[in-house]
Amino acid sequence: MESPITSPGRKIKMNVEITGRHIEITPAIESYVLKRLRKFSKIFGNDVSFHVIIEVEKTRHSAEILLKSKLLNLTGKGQTSDMYSSIILAIEKLERQALKHKRKRYEGKRQRTGRNLKEELSEAQSRGDARTARQGRIVDEEAHKKPMAVEEAVLELTQSDNPFVVFRNVESGKVNVLYRRKNGSLGLIHS
Repeated sequence: MESPITSPGRKIKMNVEITGRHIEITPAIESYVLKRLRKFSKIFGNDVSFHVIIEVEKTRHSAEILLKSKLLNLTGKGQTSDMYSSIILAIEKLERQALKHKRKRYEGKRQRTGRNLKEELSEAQSRGDARTARQGRIVDEEAHKKPMAVEEAVLELTQSDNPFVVFRNVESGKVNVLYRRKNGSLGLIHS
């Protein structure tokens, strides 16, 4: 039994094939499976296909779900004494694998981006330039390491073009941020 999932207002191209071994696929089981598999379109996009194999042997109910997408193929299996619980178990395993894969892809992109920023900063330092603008980002390495009184920070902020000053407060010993508000007044954040 093959069923494309469609959603009102949005077309989702997910092909779902449900195979029953020693069990008849009822409309209730089919709608339950289709409803539960809908969330995978958010993770993998619209081009996803599933093959769901449901099997019954005495009191053992098992569900196996094979997911195929452009990115990868995944398999989730569940086995309990209840068919619906087995389906949920298989889908949860499949979802954990999918999210793990998505997280790895995201972290890989993040690490490459971080490496690019580090390279950018080292290039700027070699040129003697503390700031560099590239692709709309400004990288600024300048940090205030000396302790200051709030009054000194106010003077530094008014004399510079920076929107804020980060400094270590002489009185408390903690890092504070002094910033310009949109109305022109100054704000102070204590950490």
